[in-house]
Amino acid sequence: MEHCPQCRARLKGRIVCGRCEADLTILQTIEESAEIMARRAVQALAAGDVPAATEQANTAKNLHATPFHCALAGFLINR
Repeated sequence: MEHCPQCRARLKGRIVCGRCEADLTILQTIEESAEIMARRAVQALAAGDVPAATEQANTAKNLHATPFHCALAGFLINR
């Protein structure tokens, strides 16, 4: 997360916004979980386990709908 979702200030790697003092710990955790699920989806796909890859990609997309997570989930829907 590069910008605070509350006030749009640059975070510069901080978990608490320097401008509005919003604690973004939970949001950061959700984003990290989405990245882990996306990596697991790619690993499952490489191992040939399409159902597991699809489930993990959908979870990643539902947690944090980045362009990559959406594309990965969309790719796996058609498999």
